[in-house]
Amino acid sequence: MVAPIFVGREKSIKALERAFEDKSPIILSSQKEPEVEDPTSEDIVRIGTMATVVQLYRLPDGSIKALVEGQQRVTIDKFTATSPHFQVNFSLIAGDLGEPSERLSALARVVMREFVRYVESNPAMPDEIGQIVTAVADPDELGDAVAAHMMIPFEQKQQLLEIGDSEKRLNELLGILVEENAVLDMERDLNQKVQDRIETTQRQIFLHEKIKVIRDELEHSDESEDEDVQEYLKLVEEKKMSESAAQVVRKEIGKLKSASPFSAEVSVIRNYLDNVFALPWGELAEKSDYELPVVARHLDRSHYGLKKVKERILEFLAVGKLLGKDQPNTTLCFVGPPGVGKSSVAKAIAEALDRPFVRISLGGVRDEAEIRGHRRTYVGAMPGRIIDAITKAGVDNAVVLLDEIDKMDSDFRGNPAAALMEVLDPLQNKEFRDNYLELDYDISKILFLATANYDDGIPPTLYDRLETIQLSGYTFEEKEQIARRHLLPKIAKESGLKKSDLVFSPAAMKAIIRFYTRESGVRDLERHMRKVYRKVARQYLEQGMKLPARISATALEGYLGAAPFTEERVDRRALCGASLGLAYTSDGGDVLTIETSVSNGKGDLLLTGQLGEVMQESASTAWGYLLSKVETDKRFRDLFRKNAPAFDAEGNWAMPGKDLRLHVPEGGIPKEGPSAGVALAASMLSAISGRATRPAIACTGEITLRGKVLRVGGLREKCLAAERMGVKTVILPKANRPDIKELPSKVRKSLEFVYVDDFSQVIDRLFV
Repeated sequence: MVAPIFVGREKSIKALERAFEDKSPIILSSQKEPEVEDPTSEDIVRIGTMATVVQLYRLPDGSIKALVEGQQRVTIDKFTATSPHFQVNFSLIAGDLGEPSERLSALARVVMREFVRYVESNPAMPDEIGQIVTAVADPDELGDAVAAHMMIPFEQKQQLLEIGDSEKRLNELLGILVEENAVLDMERDLNQKVQDRIETTQRQIFLHEKIKVIRDELEHSDESEDEDVQEYLKLVEEKKMSESAAQVVRKEIGKLKSASPFSAEVSVIRNYLDNVFALPWGELAEKSDYELPVVARHLDRSHYGLKKVKERILEFLAVGKLLGKDQPNTTLCFVGPPGVGKSSVAKAIAEALDRPFVRISLGGVRDEAEIRGHRRTYVGAMPGRIIDAITKAGVDNAVVLLDEIDKMDSDFRGNPAAALMEVLDPLQNKEFRDNYLELDYDISKILFLATANYDDGIPPTLYDRLETIQLSGYTFEEKEQIARRHLLPKIAKESGLKKSDLVFSPAAMKAIIRFYTRESGVRDLERHMRKVYRKVARQYLEQGMKLPARISATALEGYLGAAPFTEERVDRRALCGASLGLAYTSDGGDVLTIETSVSNGKGDLLLTGQLGEVMQESASTAWGYLLSKVETDKRFRDLFRKNAPAFDAEGNWAMPGKDLRLHVPEGGIPKEGPSAGVALAASMLSAISGRATRPAIACTGEITLRGKVLRVGGLREKCLAAERMGVKTVILPKANRPDIKELPSKVRKSLEFVYVDDFSQVIDRLFV
């Protein structure tokens, strides 16, 4: 027969490989004791089979799968070698030759019949085996096939192998088959009797035992229910609940006790009680008192600069300490562009006060239930984010940050900003009511802080309950100090390197800030520095780079690629039809060049550059103001050159037949706001008069139809951008004069400030 064998012993593998390579026969024989790991010649049975290795496969684990074809029985006469594999002298055991006798054929049929019965009675034998064996016609082969597939001990199979006479082997097989079939019949009869008894008497006993077990389980469950109820009642006494809250909770415990264990209401009640008892109920942080000098020192250590912000925080806490409260009856809201440290300042306050800090992200929240919670009548109801934050904090005087409060929205599910009004109102939040709990909970001891990117995004009713603190963008020098004091140690620790393993030269640090980032905060700066650390870490591991590594400005391109920004400076030439405006953006401040041209047309004002609705109205207002002044004010008429684009060849006013086209680069960036009114009017006036504007002078201020210049916001960011871009003079509203004192001293010294309250005051200073 052809059969696969799996071989793992080294000697056997070598023997198979040699037989396969030499195409020589191989003797297959069994061990006397299968447990012997390294058999000797004495451990091997002398009667075996001569076979041919048909195929050989090397498996991934080092073993071999071989397909062998048995040829003839052999007797091992002598072992001639034991290494590297066994070698033997053998002699063939001759089988029967010639045609089988009638007796042998009849015996073969009986054996086949008994074997088919054996296969049918033995559940472990596949039916296919019976079909395979019945297809064998030769009596000698039949004996081998039946013996190979029978589930009998090794010793019996070896005895059958050693019998050379076919008739004798078939007789021996028949005896084994008859005995095995008798045992199988007896097992089948016993199984049937046992099955019959189970279906009658034993089935009744089984059912009685099952009922008994079910009753025991139910009794145990009732005891468990009673224990849970007692535990809940004990928690009611331990927690410092108000009497009204305790009554509601006891009522729910009563419902739990009377409810059926299989009722769906049980899980709802349990979830409710677990949420109620998870709240701290009056527990406060261990160190609820605080010392102002300690808080001040911690804020100085954790954040560089932000002097006004730190002063306001300390004033806020000082008032609370004098009042004997955890905090005054107001909520601080940090407003500023991304990356300036709003969230980290809030976390530093919590660390300085030694209280737990929990952040609630409100960006994109539309559902009022996110704040107040869902009613328990809804499937999957849960408490709101305020109660969830208190549960996480574990105390009633935690510091809770309402992050991105200007990013909330509202839809048909309610207005979350309106729900926050109760949370932040000191007269109402002593009895805050969550829809899920339906209990009054005191959240007045929580120190609520908020963050926002823009004042305009905060709903007016909610804005009234907040005290905003502006976090403006950092100056160049502040970014450099923040990077060296705070970012470098943090990044080095998180990258697996020491702070001393990487040294940025002063020029390299300045280059990263100036040419690789354009932002108010330091988030993008941190990302670029992380990139340098990652590349150094890889070079250290792959190439054995020597540490400490010094990063120079010239080497930055190899780490960060080409710089996306260049040293932008304003044009030093006097230009006609152009003016410089100052803008406040999410990345800080920027200087815009506003361009205007005059061409033949229908007298239209054409605006390009993705100007928002407010900025379009500002441009229209500026143009209306200029048209009225040209007709009535001699100072404006004297400004026009003889060949000004606004006049024709005869010197007549020709603007009704010409278009005024105004563009604010870059065209792909949306622009909005009224503060560019003065710069828009200046660019238009320069274009129609033919008079150039002086270089390096930037304007900001909202303009009215009467030419009044109104106050603007974002002055710090605008002036920082002006100083960075090389502007020398800034024309700004007179109402913004007090804001100049808040600017860094370096900016105040670098810029000349001209204060105006009417556009006519701009003419003498701006135009050549």
